[in-house]
Amino acid sequence: MGVLKTVEDVGATLAWYPSKERTLVALGTTEASGSGFDDYGARLEVHALDLCDGRPDSKPAAVAKTSSRFVSLAWSALPGKASADALGLGLVAGGMSDGAVDVWDPAKLLAGHPQAHVSRVQRHTGPVNGLEFNPHPASAHLLASGGADCEVFIASLERPEAPTVFVPAPPPNAAKHVAEVTKVAWNSQVSHILATASQSGATIVWDLRQKKPWCELRDAASRSAVADVAWNPSEGLHLATASGDDANPVIRLWDLRSSTTMPLGTLRGHSQGLLSVSWCPDDPSLLASCGRDNRTLVWDLFSTEAVYELPAAASADPAPASPKFGQGGAFGGSPGFGGDAQAAFGGAAPTGFGTAAAGRRYQVAWAPSTPAVLATCSFDRSVQIHSLAGFSATSRRPPKWLRRPCGAAFGFGGRVACFGSSKASRGGVAVKRVVENGSLVQASQAFEAALGAGDYKAFCEARVSSSKGSEDARIWTFMQLIFEPNAREKLLECLGYEAKKEPAAAPPAPPPPP
Repeated sequence: MGVLKTVEDVGATLAWYPSKERTLVALGTTEASGSGFDDYGARLEVHALDLCDGRPDSKPAAVAKTSSRFVSLAWSALPGKASADALGLGLVAGGMSDGAVDVWDPAKLLAGHPQAHVSRVQRHTGPVNGLEFNPHPASAHLLASGGADCEVFIASLERPEAPTVFVPAPPPNAAKHVAEVTKVAWNSQVSHILATASQSGATIVWDLRQKKPWCELRDAASRSAVADVAWNPSEGLHLATASGDDANPVIRLWDLRSSTTMPLGTLRGHSQGLLSVSWCPDDPSLLASCGRDNRTLVWDLFSTEAVYELPAAASADPAPASPKFGQGGAFGGSPGFGGDAQAAFGGAAPTGFGTAAAGRRYQVAWAPSTPAVLATCSFDRSVQIHSLAGFSATSRRPPKWLRRPCGAAFGFGGRVACFGSSKASRGGVAVKRVVENGSLVQASQAFEAALGAGDYKAFCEARVSSSKGSEDARIWTFMQLIFEPNAREKLLECLGYEAKKEPAAAPPAPPPPP
Protein backbone atom coordinates (compact mmCIF):
# COMPACT_ATOMS: atom_id res chain seq x y z
CA MET A 1 0.00 0.00 0.00
CA GLY A 2 1.21 3.54 -0.68
CA VAL A 3 0.91 6.70 -2.69
CA LEU A 4 1.07 5.98 -6.40
CA LYS A 5 1.02 9.57 -7.65
CA THR A 6 1.21 13.04 -6.12
CA VAL A 7 0.39 16.36 -7.74
CA GLU A 8 2.16 18.97 -5.64
CA ASP A 9 1.46 22.66 -5.16
CA VAL A 10 -2.12 22.58 -6.40
CA GLY A 11 -5.37 22.98 -4.52
CA ALA A 12 -8.05 21.46 -6.70
CA THR A 13 -11.25 19.55 -6.99
CA LEU A 14 -11.06 16.22 -8.80
CA ALA A 15 -13.04 14.12 -11.27
CA TRP A 16 -12.11 10.68 -12.66
CA TYR A 17 -12.65 9.69 -16.27
CA PRO A 18 -15.56 7.20 -15.84
CA SER A 19 -14.32 4.50 -18.19
CA LYS A 20 -12.02 1.50 -17.90
CA GLU A 21 -10.34 2.26 -21.22
CA ARG A 22 -7.90 4.85 -19.82
CA THR A 23 -6.87 6.12 -16.40
CA LEU A 24 -7.42 9.87 -16.64
CA VAL A 25 -8.17 12.44 -13.99
CA ALA A 26 -9.23 16.08 -14.29
CA LEU A 27 -8.24 18.71 -11.72
CA GLY A 28 -9.95 22.10 -11.45
CA THR A 29 -7.98 24.48 -9.26
CA THR A 30 -9.90 26.01 -6.38
CA GLU A 31 -7.40 28.84 -5.90
CA ALA A 32 -6.16 31.79 -7.94
CA SER A 33 -3.38 30.99 -10.40
CA GLY A 34 -1.51 34.19 -9.57
CA SER A 35 1.08 34.63 -6.84
CA GLY A 36 0.29 36.35 -3.57
CA PHE A 37 -2.90 38.40 -3.83
CA ASP A 38 -2.91 38.52 -7.62
CA ASP A 39 -5.84 36.71 -9.21
CA TYR A 40 -5.44 35.49 -12.77
CA GLY A 41 -8.30 33.02 -12.66
CA ALA A 42 -7.78 29.29 -12.38
CA ARG A 43 -6.96 26.36 -14.64
CA LEU A 44 -8.23 22.95 -15.66
CA GLU A 45 -5.65 20.16 -15.79
CA VAL A 46 -5.99 16.70 -17.34
CA HIS A 47 -3.56 14.05 -16.12
CA ALA A 48 -2.95 10.77 -17.94
CA LEU A 49 -1.93 8.43 -15.13
CA ASP A 50 0.31 5.44 -15.56
CA LEU A 51 0.02 3.81 -12.15
CA CYS A 52 2.75 1.25 -12.92
CA ASP A 53 5.59 3.48 -14.13
CA GLY A 54 7.05 3.93 -10.63
CA ARG A 55 7.22 7.73 -10.85
CA PRO A 56 5.85 9.46 -7.75
CA ASP A 57 4.78 12.69 -9.46
CA SER A 58 2.38 13.50 -12.25
CA LYS A 59 2.53 16.30 -14.77
CA PRO A 60 -0.55 17.60 -16.59
CA ALA A 61 -1.03 16.35 -20.12
CA ALA A 62 -3.26 19.32 -20.93
CA VAL A 63 -4.08 22.67 -19.29
CA ALA A 64 -6.88 25.16 -19.92
CA LYS A 65 -7.10 28.55 -18.20
CA THR A 66 -10.36 29.87 -16.79
CA SER A 67 -11.57 33.27 -15.66
CA SER A 68 -12.89 32.05 -12.29
CA ARG A 69 -12.06 29.37 -9.77
CA PHE A 70 -13.46 25.85 -9.66
CA VAL A 71 -15.77 24.72 -6.88
CA SER A 72 -16.87 21.38 -8.35
CA LEU A 73 -15.94 19.16 -11.29
CA ALA A 74 -17.62 16.33 -13.22
CA TRP A 75 -16.69 14.08 -16.15
CA SER A 76 -18.94 12.02 -18.42
CA ALA A 77 -17.66 9.52 -20.97
CA LEU A 78 -20.94 9.85 -22.92
CA PRO A 79 -21.15 6.11 -23.71
CA GLY A 80 -22.99 5.48 -26.94
CA LYS A 81 -22.66 9.13 -27.98
CA ALA A 82 -18.91 9.70 -28.06
CA SER A 83 -16.88 8.62 -31.08
CA ALA A 84 -13.29 8.77 -32.20
CA ASP A 85 -14.05 11.86 -34.28
CA ALA A 86 -16.32 13.73 -31.85
CA LEU A 87 -16.17 13.79 -28.05
CA GLY A 88 -13.88 10.76 -27.94
CA LEU A 89 -13.34 11.27 -24.20
CA GLY A 90 -16.77 12.67 -23.41
CA LEU A 91 -17.21 16.01 -21.65
CA VAL A 92 -15.71 17.70 -18.59
CA ALA A 93 -17.87 20.21 -16.73
CA GLY A 94 -16.72 22.62 -14.05
CA GLY A 95 -18.86 24.39 -11.48
CA MET A 96 -17.31 27.80 -10.99
CA SER A 97 -17.24 30.26 -8.11
CA ASP A 98 -19.13 32.87 -10.14
CA GLY A 99 -22.13 30.56 -10.65
CA ALA A 100 -21.27 29.46 -14.18
CA VAL A 101 -20.92 25.90 -15.46
CA ASP A 102 -18.22 25.58 -18.11
CA VAL A 103 -17.97 22.58 -20.44
CA TRP A 104 -14.83 21.32 -22.21
CA ASP A 105 -13.97 18.61 -24.69
CA PRO A 106 -11.06 16.73 -23.00
CA ALA A 107 -10.06 15.01 -26.24
CA LYS A 108 -9.44 18.40 -27.82
CA LEU A 109 -7.60 19.52 -24.68
CA LEU A 110 -5.19 16.59 -24.92
CA ALA A 111 -4.74 17.20 -28.63
CA GLY A 112 -3.85 20.86 -28.02
CA HIS A 113 -6.89 22.18 -29.90
CA PRO A 114 -7.37 25.93 -29.34
CA GLN A 115 -11.19 25.60 -29.15
CA ALA A 116 -11.50 22.96 -26.47
CA HIS A 117 -14.08 25.01 -24.53
CA VAL A 118 -17.52 23.87 -25.72
CA SER A 119 -20.11 25.98 -23.89
CA ARG A 120 -21.00 27.93 -20.76
CA VAL A 121 -24.22 27.77 -18.73
CA GLN A 122 -24.97 30.75 -16.47
CA ARG A 123 -28.02 30.06 -14.32
CA HIS A 124 -26.72 30.04 -10.73
CA THR A 125 -26.11 33.30 -8.91
CA GLY A 126 -23.64 31.80 -6.43
CA PRO A 127 -20.87 29.20 -6.39
CA VAL A 128 -21.80 25.83 -7.91
CA ASN A 129 -21.10 23.50 -4.99
CA GLY A 130 -22.39 20.26 -6.50
CA LEU A 131 -22.01 18.94 -10.02
CA GLU A 132 -22.52 15.46 -11.45
CA PHE A 133 -23.27 13.79 -14.78
CA ASN A 134 -25.91 11.10 -14.98
CA PRO A 135 -24.07 7.72 -14.85
CA HIS A 136 -26.61 5.87 -17.03
CA PRO A 137 -25.61 5.57 -20.71
CA ALA A 138 -28.97 6.68 -22.10
CA SER A 139 -28.98 9.79 -19.88
CA ALA A 140 -25.25 10.53 -19.71
CA HIS A 141 -25.83 13.94 -21.32
CA LEU A 142 -27.77 15.19 -18.27
CA LEU A 143 -25.74 17.33 -15.87
CA ALA A 144 -27.13 18.20 -12.43
CA SER A 145 -25.89 21.23 -10.51
CA GLY A 146 -26.61 22.68 -7.09
CA GLY A 147 -25.44 26.05 -5.87
CA ALA A 148 -25.16 28.41 -2.97
CA ASP A 149 -28.26 30.18 -4.29
CA CYS A 150 -30.38 27.20 -3.07
CA GLU A 151 -31.19 26.25 -6.66
CA VAL A 152 -30.91 22.91 -8.49
CA PHE A 153 -30.69 22.83 -12.27
CA ILE A 154 -30.48 20.05 -14.86
CA ALA A 155 -28.56 20.87 -18.05
CA SER A 156 -29.10 18.71 -21.11
CA LEU A 157 -25.94 18.48 -23.20
CA GLU A 158 -27.51 16.51 -26.03
CA ARG A 159 -26.10 19.34 -28.11
CA PRO A 160 -23.08 20.38 -26.03
CA GLU A 161 -22.64 23.66 -27.88
CA ALA A 162 -26.24 24.69 -27.07
CA PRO A 163 -27.27 23.29 -23.64
CA THR A 164 -30.86 23.42 -22.46
CA VAL A 165 -31.61 23.91 -18.76
CA PHE A 166 -34.61 22.89 -16.66
CA VAL A 167 -35.45 22.46 -12.99
CA PRO A 168 -36.34 19.12 -11.34
CA ALA A 169 -39.73 20.39 -10.13
CA PRO A 170 -41.14 23.10 -12.41
CA PRO A 171 -44.17 25.25 -11.46
CA PRO A 172 -46.77 24.85 -10.14
CA ASN A 173 -44.62 22.63 -7.90
CA ALA A 174 -42.93 25.01 -5.46
CA ALA A 175 -40.62 22.48 -3.79
CA LYS A 176 -37.06 23.70 -3.40
CA HIS A 177 -34.24 23.93 -0.90
CA VAL A 178 -34.36 26.69 1.68
CA ALA A 179 -30.59 26.72 2.25
CA GLU A 180 -27.40 26.40 0.28
CA VAL A 181 -27.16 23.22 -1.80
CA THR A 182 -23.94 21.38 -0.99
CA LYS A 183 -23.88 18.28 -3.23
CA VAL A 184 -25.87 16.46 -5.91
CA ALA A 185 -25.87 12.73 -6.72
CA TRP A 186 -27.65 10.69 -9.39
CA ASN A 187 -29.16 7.35 -8.41
CA SER A 188 -27.01 4.39 -9.42
CA GLN A 189 -29.91 2.22 -10.61
CA VAL A 190 -32.71 4.56 -11.75
CA SER A 191 -31.77 7.22 -14.27
CA HIS A 192 -34.50 9.75 -13.36
CA ILE A 193 -33.81 9.88 -9.60
CA LEU A 194 -31.57 12.63 -8.20
CA ALA A 195 -30.55 13.42 -4.62
CA THR A 196 -29.49 16.90 -3.48
CA ALA A 197 -28.13 17.82 -0.04
CA SER A 198 -28.25 21.19 1.67
CA GLN A 199 -27.00 23.19 4.63
CA SER A 200 -30.43 23.00 6.26
CA GLY A 201 -29.95 19.29 6.99
CA ALA A 202 -32.46 18.18 4.36
CA THR A 203 -31.71 15.85 1.48
CA ILE A 204 -34.31 15.89 -1.27
CA VAL A 205 -34.74 12.92 -3.59
CA TRP A 206 -36.20 14.20 -6.87
CA ASP A 207 -38.21 12.20 -9.39
CA LEU A 208 -37.55 13.88 -12.73
CA ARG A 209 -40.15 11.77 -14.48
CA GLN A 210 -42.89 12.92 -12.11
CA LYS A 211 -41.30 16.39 -11.89
CA LYS A 212 -41.59 16.55 -8.13
CA PRO A 213 -39.75 15.45 -4.97
CA TRP A 214 -40.03 11.74 -4.25
CA CYS A 215 -39.13 12.21 -0.57
CA GLU A 216 -37.17 14.40 1.80
CA LEU A 217 -34.62 12.89 4.20
CA ARG A 218 -34.13 14.68 7.48
CA ASP A 219 -32.96 13.19 10.75
CA ALA A 220 -35.58 14.09 13.34
CA ALA A 221 -32.92 14.14 16.07
CA SER A 222 -30.56 16.53 14.28
CA ARG A 223 -30.70 19.41 11.82
CA SER A 224 -27.00 19.50 11.05
CA ALA A 225 -25.86 20.47 7.56
CA VAL A 226 -25.35 17.69 5.03
CA ALA A 227 -21.89 18.05 3.54
CA ASP A 228 -22.09 15.21 1.00
CA VAL A 229 -24.41 12.52 -0.31
CA ALA A 230 -23.70 9.22 -2.10
CA TRP A 231 -25.82 6.36 -3.46
CA ASN A 232 -25.05 2.68 -3.01
CA PRO A 233 -23.50 1.56 -6.34
CA SER A 234 -25.50 -1.69 -6.42
CA GLU A 235 -28.69 -0.83 -4.48
CA GLY A 236 -30.78 2.07 -5.68
CA LEU A 237 -32.69 2.51 -2.40
CA HIS A 238 -29.65 2.90 -0.15
CA LEU A 239 -28.19 6.34 0.45
CA ALA A 240 -25.42 7.79 2.64
CA THR A 241 -25.32 11.37 3.91
CA ALA A 242 -22.39 13.02 5.69
CA SER A 243 -22.95 15.51 8.48
CA GLY A 244 -20.78 18.61 8.44
CA ASP A 245 -21.63 19.53 12.02
CA ASP A 246 -18.64 19.45 14.40
CA ALA A 247 -21.00 18.59 17.27
CA ASN A 248 -22.40 15.53 15.48
CA PRO A 249 -19.96 14.33 12.78
CA VAL A 250 -21.65 11.15 11.59
CA ILE A 251 -22.45 9.31 8.38
CA ARG A 252 -26.10 8.32 8.15
CA LEU A 253 -27.13 5.28 6.12
CA TRP A 254 -30.67 5.45 4.75
CA ASP A 255 -33.00 2.82 3.36
CA LEU A 256 -35.70 4.69 1.48
CA ARG A 257 -38.11 1.79 1.92
CA SER A 258 -38.11 2.04 5.71
CA SER A 259 -37.99 5.66 6.89
CA THR A 260 -37.17 9.18 5.78
CA THR A 261 -36.70 10.55 9.31
CA MET A 262 -34.73 7.79 11.01
CA PRO A 263 -31.56 6.44 9.36
CA LEU A 264 -31.01 2.72 9.06
CA GLY A 265 -27.55 3.04 10.58
CA THR A 266 -25.01 5.59 11.77
CA LEU A 267 -21.23 5.54 11.36
CA ARG A 268 -19.32 7.28 14.15
CA GLY A 269 -15.57 7.79 14.04
CA HIS A 270 -14.85 11.38 13.09
CA SER A 271 -14.45 13.99 15.81
CA GLN A 272 -15.23 16.99 13.61
CA GLY A 273 -17.54 17.66 10.69
CA LEU A 274 -17.27 15.59 7.54
CA LEU A 275 -16.36 17.07 4.19
CA SER A 276 -16.65 14.24 1.67
CA VAL A 277 -17.78 10.63 1.28
CA SER A 278 -17.29 8.20 -1.59
CA TRP A 279 -18.91 4.78 -2.03
CA CYS A 280 -16.57 2.17 -3.53
CA PRO A 281 -17.84 1.09 -6.98
CA ASP A 282 -15.94 -2.23 -6.86
CA ASP A 283 -17.12 -3.25 -3.38
CA PRO A 284 -20.36 -1.67 -2.12
CA SER A 285 -19.48 -2.70 1.44
CA LEU A 286 -16.66 -0.13 1.56
CA LEU A 287 -17.13 3.60 2.07
CA ALA A 288 -14.42 6.28 2.31
CA SER A 289 -14.81 9.56 4.19
CA CYS A 290 -12.74 12.56 5.22
CA GLY A 291 -13.39 15.35 7.70
CA ARG A 292 -12.07 18.44 9.39
CA ASP A 293 -10.45 16.28 12.07
CA ASN A 294 -7.58 15.40 9.66
CA ARG A 295 -8.85 11.83 9.37
CA THR A 296 -9.59 9.85 6.22
CA LEU A 297 -11.35 6.60 7.05
CA VAL A 298 -12.35 3.49 5.14
CA TRP A 299 -15.52 1.92 6.54
CA ASP A 300 -16.76 -1.65 6.41
CA LEU A 301 -20.54 -1.34 6.18
CA PHE A 302 -21.09 -4.93 7.28
CA SER A 303 -19.55 -4.22 10.67
CA THR A 304 -20.30 -0.44 10.56
CA GLU A 305 -16.75 0.19 11.76
CA ALA A 306 -13.75 2.00 10.32
CA VAL A 307 -11.32 -0.71 9.21
CA TYR A 308 -8.53 1.58 8.06
CA GLU A 309 -7.35 5.17 8.30
CA LEU A 310 -5.23 6.77 5.61
CA PRO A 311 -2.21 8.33 7.29
CA ALA A 312 -1.83 12.08 7.27
CA ALA A 313 0.48 13.51 4.66
CA ALA A 314 2.88 14.73 7.33
CA SER A 315 3.08 11.28 8.94
CA ALA A 316 5.38 8.54 7.71
CA ASP A 317 3.55 5.72 9.47
CA PRO A 318 0.00 4.52 8.94
CA ALA A 319 -2.40 5.36 11.72
CA PRO A 320 -4.84 2.68 12.84
CA ALA A 321 -8.48 3.67 12.97
CA SER A 322 -8.57 2.63 16.63
CA PRO A 323 -6.18 0.77 19.00
CA LYS A 324 -7.43 -2.57 17.71
CA PHE A 325 -6.96 -1.73 14.02
CA GLY A 326 -3.79 -2.27 12.01
CA GLN A 327 -2.65 -5.39 13.86
CA GLY A 328 -2.58 -7.43 10.69
CA GLY A 329 -5.56 -9.06 9.08
CA ALA A 330 -6.95 -10.63 6.00
CA PHE A 331 -5.84 -7.71 3.83
CA GLY A 332 -2.17 -8.05 4.79
CA GLY A 333 0.17 -5.49 6.31
CA SER A 334 2.44 -2.98 4.61
CA PRO A 335 4.27 0.22 5.50
CA GLY A 336 2.41 3.49 5.39
CA PHE A 337 3.15 6.46 3.22
CA GLY A 338 3.81 10.11 3.77
CA GLY A 339 5.04 13.33 2.24
CA ASP A 340 5.87 16.88 3.22
CA ALA A 341 3.30 19.55 2.46
CA GLN A 342 4.57 22.90 1.26
CA ALA A 343 4.03 25.76 3.62
CA ALA A 344 1.32 28.29 2.98
CA PHE A 345 3.87 30.96 2.05
CA GLY A 346 7.18 30.67 0.24
CA GLY A 347 7.41 26.89 -0.06
CA ALA A 348 9.42 26.47 3.15
CA ALA A 349 9.25 23.53 5.54
CA PRO A 350 5.72 22.85 6.81
CA THR A 351 5.22 25.11 9.78
CA GLY A 352 2.35 27.23 10.98
CA PHE A 353 -0.53 26.95 8.52
CA GLY A 354 1.26 24.21 6.58
CA THR A 355 1.46 21.87 9.56
CA ALA A 356 -2.14 22.55 10.55
CA ALA A 357 -3.35 21.70 7.07
CA ALA A 358 -1.13 18.64 6.55
CA GLY A 359 -3.30 15.62 5.90
CA ARG A 360 -6.59 17.51 6.13
CA ARG A 361 -8.38 16.28 3.07
CA TYR A 362 -11.54 17.81 1.71
CA GLN A 363 -12.34 15.33 -1.07
CA VAL A 364 -12.09 11.56 -1.51
CA ALA A 365 -13.02 9.71 -4.69
CA TRP A 366 -12.65 6.03 -5.62
CA ALA A 367 -11.27 5.32 -9.08
CA PRO A 368 -13.94 3.91 -11.41
CA SER A 369 -11.44 2.05 -13.60
CA THR A 370 -8.98 0.47 -11.15
CA PRO A 371 -9.94 -1.42 -7.96
CA ALA A 372 -8.34 -0.40 -4.65
CA VAL A 373 -7.32 3.06 -5.94
CA LEU A 374 -8.49 6.17 -4.08
CA ALA A 375 -7.83 9.85 -4.85
CA THR A 376 -7.70 12.57 -2.21
CA CYS A 377 -7.42 16.36 -2.32
CA SER A 378 -5.84 18.13 0.66
CA PHE A 379 -5.79 21.61 2.12
CA ASP A 380 -1.98 21.47 2.03
CA ARG A 381 -2.26 21.93 -1.76
CA SER A 382 -1.66 18.40 -2.93
CA VAL A 383 -3.61 15.74 -4.78
CA GLN A 384 -2.66 12.13 -4.12
CA ILE A 385 -3.57 8.81 -5.74
CA HIS A 386 -3.45 6.02 -3.16
CA SER A 387 -3.32 2.27 -3.56
CA LEU A 388 -5.24 0.35 -0.92
CA ALA A 389 -4.05 -3.04 -2.16
CA GLY A 390 -2.84 -4.97 0.88
CA PHE A 391 -3.93 -2.46 3.51
CA SER A 392 -3.87 -3.82 7.05
CA ALA A 393 -7.19 -4.20 8.85
CA THR A 394 -8.78 -6.34 11.52
CA SER A 395 -11.68 -7.28 9.27
CA ARG A 396 -11.47 -10.92 8.27
CA ARG A 397 -13.62 -10.27 5.21
CA PRO A 398 -11.48 -9.48 2.16
CA PRO A 399 -12.56 -6.74 -0.25
CA LYS A 400 -14.55 -7.87 -3.24
CA TRP A 401 -11.75 -7.35 -5.73
CA LEU A 402 -9.61 -9.94 -3.88
CA ARG A 403 -12.29 -12.60 -3.63
CA ARG A 404 -12.16 -15.53 -6.01
CA PRO A 405 -15.43 -15.83 -7.90
CA CYS A 406 -15.05 -19.61 -8.00
CA GLY A 407 -12.58 -22.39 -7.24
CA ALA A 408 -12.12 -26.15 -7.32
CA ALA A 409 -9.82 -28.83 -5.87
CA PHE A 410 -9.66 -32.46 -7.02
CA GLY A 411 -9.48 -35.40 -4.61
CA PHE A 412 -9.35 -39.20 -4.82
CA GLY A 413 -12.03 -41.29 -6.48
CA GLY A 414 -12.97 -38.65 -9.06
CA ARG A 415 -14.30 -36.29 -6.39
CA VAL A 416 -13.97 -32.51 -6.63
CA ALA A 417 -14.71 -29.80 -4.04
CA CYS A 418 -15.87 -26.50 -5.56
CA PHE A 419 -17.40 -23.17 -4.62
CA GLY A 420 -18.90 -20.31 -6.57
CA SER A 421 -20.78 -17.03 -6.29
CA SER A 422 -23.98 -18.24 -7.98
CA LYS A 423 -27.26 -18.42 -6.14
CA ALA A 424 -27.28 -22.21 -6.50
CA SER A 425 -24.10 -22.56 -4.45
CA ARG A 426 -25.39 -20.14 -1.77
CA GLY A 427 -21.84 -19.35 -0.77
CA GLY A 428 -21.10 -22.94 0.36
CA VAL A 429 -18.72 -25.68 -0.72
CA ALA A 430 -20.09 -28.53 -2.83
CA VAL A 431 -18.45 -31.96 -3.19
CA LYS A 432 -19.22 -33.59 -6.52
CA ARG A 433 -18.08 -36.61 -8.46
CA VAL A 434 -16.63 -36.07 -11.90
CA VAL A 435 -16.74 -38.94 -14.42
CA GLU A 436 -14.46 -38.48 -17.40
CA ASN A 437 -14.60 -42.09 -18.79
CA GLY A 438 -17.86 -43.85 -18.06
CA SER A 439 -16.77 -47.21 -19.44
CA LEU A 440 -13.69 -47.20 -17.24
CA VAL A 441 -15.84 -46.49 -14.18
CA GLN A 442 -18.18 -49.38 -15.04
CA ALA A 443 -15.24 -51.74 -15.55
CA SER A 444 -13.69 -50.77 -12.24
CA GLN A 445 -17.02 -51.20 -10.44
CA ALA A 446 -17.45 -54.68 -11.96
CA PHE A 447 -13.92 -55.58 -10.90
CA GLU A 448 -14.54 -54.35 -7.35
CA ALA A 449 -17.76 -56.42 -7.22
CA ALA A 450 -15.90 -59.53 -8.39
CA LEU A 451 -13.21 -58.99 -5.78
CA GLY A 452 -15.84 -58.57 -3.09
CA ALA A 453 -17.72 -61.76 -4.13
CA GLY A 454 -14.58 -63.81 -4.84
CA ASP A 455 -16.05 -65.08 -8.14
CA TYR A 456 -12.98 -64.53 -10.28
CA LYS A 457 -13.89 -67.24 -12.78
CA ALA A 458 -17.17 -65.58 -13.69
CA PHE A 459 -15.41 -62.24 -14.07
CA CYS A 460 -12.89 -63.75 -16.49
CA GLU A 461 -15.71 -65.46 -18.46
CA ALA A 462 -17.45 -62.10 -18.80
CA ARG A 463 -14.26 -60.49 -20.08
CA VAL A 464 -13.79 -63.30 -22.59
CA SER A 465 -17.31 -62.79 -23.93
CA SER A 466 -16.86 -59.01 -24.15
CA SER A 467 -13.41 -59.11 -25.75
CA LYS A 468 -13.21 -57.34 -29.09
CA GLY A 469 -10.16 -59.19 -30.36
CA SER A 470 -8.82 -62.74 -30.41
CA GLU A 471 -5.72 -61.71 -28.52
CA ASP A 472 -7.73 -60.32 -25.59
CA ALA A 473 -9.95 -63.41 -25.60
CA ARG A 474 -6.92 -65.73 -25.42
CA ILE A 475 -5.43 -63.74 -22.53
CA TRP A 476 -8.64 -63.79 -20.46
CA THR A 477 -9.17 -67.49 -21.31
CA PHE A 478 -5.75 -68.21 -19.90
CA MET A 479 -6.56 -66.15 -16.79
CA GLN A 480 -9.80 -68.09 -16.38
CA LEU A 481 -7.92 -71.40 -16.22
CA ILE A 482 -6.09 -70.24 -13.10
CA PHE A 483 -9.33 -70.38 -11.16
CA GLU A 484 -10.39 -73.85 -12.40
CA PRO A 485 -10.38 -76.76 -9.83
CA ASN A 486 -7.76 -78.61 -11.88
CA ALA A 487 -5.92 -75.47 -12.90
CA ARG A 488 -2.56 -77.23 -13.42
CA GLU A 489 -3.88 -79.72 -15.95
CA LYS A 490 -5.88 -77.06 -17.77
CA LEU A 491 -2.89 -74.76 -18.04
CA LEU A 492 -0.71 -77.57 -19.44
CA GLU A 493 -3.36 -78.48 -21.99
CA CYS A 494 -3.65 -74.83 -22.97
CA LEU A 495 0.12 -74.73 -23.47
CA GLY A 496 0.07 -77.90 -25.65
CA TYR A 497 1.17 -80.46 -23.12
CA GLU A 498 -0.57 -83.68 -22.02
CA ALA A 499 -0.64 -84.07 -18.27
CA LYS A 500 -0.73 -87.97 -18.45
CA LYS A 501 2.40 -88.24 -20.62
CA GLU A 502 4.37 -85.93 -18.45
CA PRO A 503 7.57 -87.78 -17.33
CA ALA A 504 7.79 -88.81 -13.75
CA ALA A 505 9.79 -86.72 -11.53
CA ALA A 506 13.50 -87.71 -11.21
CA PRO A 507 14.46 -89.61 -8.02
CA PRO A 508 16.14 -87.55 -5.40
CA ALA A 509 19.91 -87.37 -5.56
CA PRO A 510 21.84 -89.69 -3.20
CA PRO A 511 23.33 -88.08 -0.19
CA PRO A 512 26.98 -87.10 -0.51
CA PRO A 513 29.60 -89.62 0.77
CA PRO A 514 30.76 -89.11 4.30
